[in-house]
Amino acid sequence: GDLSFSLALKRAYPQINLTASTLVESPAELYQTYANAVETSKEFQVTWNEQIIYGTDATKLEDKIKASGEEEKFDIVLFNHPHLGDGTLFESEQRHAERHYALL
Repeated sequence: GDLSFSLALKRAYPQINLTASTLVESPAELYQTYANAVETSKEFQVTWNEQIIYGTDATKLEDKIKASGEEEKFDIVLFNHPHLGDGTLFESEQRHAERHYALL
């Protein structure tokens, strides 16, 4: 999404370290997709000094963390309305539903 939930969490709990992630591949794609994303991401990153990880596929989190080259550990991973963001719905609604079920 537009990262507004991550920003709301940070505003509510400023004492926690928070990393946001999104399926979109780049800041430009995020800004093009969501009208308020420029302001949201700027506050999240500049004001709160927090990180956004782009191109995150929730079904491949381990690969994404390894690819970053960091041994980063997370205390909590929160999925806020996870979405596969792929086109399988057009191929088969049943297969699409199965993939979402597997994700959850």
